[in-house]
Amino acid sequence: MNSKLFSFAWREAIRSAYWGKSLATNIGLSVLAIYFMASFLVLGFAIPGIMTKGLPNVDPVSKFNSILLGYFAIEQMIRQLMQKLPTFSFKPFLLMNIRRSKIVNYLMLRSVFTFFNILPLFLLVPVAFDLVGKFHSAVATASWFFALVILVFSNHFLAIYLKWRFNEAEYGFFILLALLGVLFAVNHYGIVDLSGALGQLLDWILIYPSLSLLLILLPVLLYGLNFKYLISRMFIYVVSRKQKEEKIRDYSWLNKMGETGRFIALELRLIWRNKRPRSVAMMTVLMFGYGLLIYRSEAGKELPEFIFIIGGIILVGMFSISYGQFFPAWHSNYFSMLMCQRLKMKQFLHSFYMLVTVVSVFCYFITLPYALMHSKVIYTHLAMLLYNLGVNIPVIFFIGLHSKKRLDLRQSSVMNYQGMGPSQWLAGLPMLVGPILLFYLFRFFFGVQGAYFGLGAVGVMGIMLHMVIIDFFSKQYLKKKHELIQNYKNS
Repeated sequence: MNSKLFSFAWREAIRSAYWGKSLATNIGLSVLAIYFMASFLVLGFAIPGIMTKGLPNVDPVSKFNSILLGYFAIEQMIRQLMQKLPTFSFKPFLLMNIRRSKIVNYLMLRSVFTFFNILPLFLLVPVAFDLVGKFHSAVATASWFFALVILVFSNHFLAIYLKWRFNEAEYGFFILLALLGVLFAVNHYGIVDLSGALGQLLDWILIYPSLSLLLILLPVLLYGLNFKYLISRMFIYVVSRKQKEEKIRDYSWLNKMGETGRFIALELRLIWRNKRPRSVAMMTVLMFGYGLLIYRSEAGKELPEFIFIIGGIILVGMFSISYGQFFPAWHSNYFSMLMCQRLKMKQFLHSFYMLVTVVSVFCYFITLPYALMHSKVIYTHLAMLLYNLGVNIPVIFFIGLHSKKRLDLRQSSVMNYQGMGPSQWLAGLPMLVGPILLFYLFRFFFGVQGAYFGLGAVGVMGIMLHMVIIDFFSKQYLKKKHELIQNYKNS
């Protein structure tokens, strides 16, 4: 039965309308996968030398065991963001004489064949031979490696179960993020030595190899949780009800803004109800922590100025760039219907401008605490906020005129290149590289402070002329609306 279900899933994939269109993207992802596998392999061979030479007074195997908890925590976050759930069109099979348990077991078996379960092996195999094997017997090394493979699959089934749950709970991912943050703080400040506990367990396995067999209970338990969850929802009436259910959000307060408010409400509903735009909004929130990475500096050393420009663009303008690069393709599924309504294109563009403006200003104030690390963040982020509103948004409108790909809003945006065209790939260049080049041009004539003032001044000019810009692009969109409709229908 499993072989027949695998055959069905394969035919469903190759007969999909996106199969041929996404072939180039799949080749690119394959190259990227090979790169990561090679990187993990090189890192696996480098770790023994780092552990033995860099930490001469510490047992290298025990030290490596103690840092594996951090690795699995990071891997869990990456799985949540990038790993796809095992899905296929099972609804027709519910009408046949096929046990639901067989379908569930097939889905779980299919989920195991993922890149994220193979990638850790490129790191662990060299470590097992070059590090653990030199200090312990072959049986102990094999048991240690077996235990880590079990933990990898346990992490896999945990990620699958959490993602099923997060599809139902709107804020589940943020709860997980907060929980991992609390656990990190508890471990970092020595309240509870969580990493040491896992390290001690792996150390015991090296001494008592049979302990590794007890770990088998962990993936079995997590498999059972997934099985129970799926089989409880694999009924036709549950599937149909889920497709019809829709949470209504009240945006009546936006009616005070007239037609512009109505279109802002349309954008908010689109973001709230659909996975892909919602994941873009989620990534915007996650990127608030990006400053902790780029604004770190050693005492007495100044960061280069382009770091503050990149930080300002990403922290303040992430939503406008990531969400704006697909404007107006977010509405591609009903764009033809939208163009038949009694609406003014000017109001449609103005509503997008107002939404991005409010979000960008909000992001500016949220990221102000980074001024505690570098006081210049106050005016560098302000300069990039003004530049983003005055220059980047018109660039988004221009790129949108050449939109050609329809978007599937039901899919996550992470590692999803459906709907990506040349205009989307090139969108980031002027918005990310443009202010850096302009900064160094201004700095050549006016110095560092004058360069930031120049970026802000260019942005202020664009903000003051935003109605003129919107009026110009509204006429251009009206001229190309039939071409946009045809592009979305044919993609």
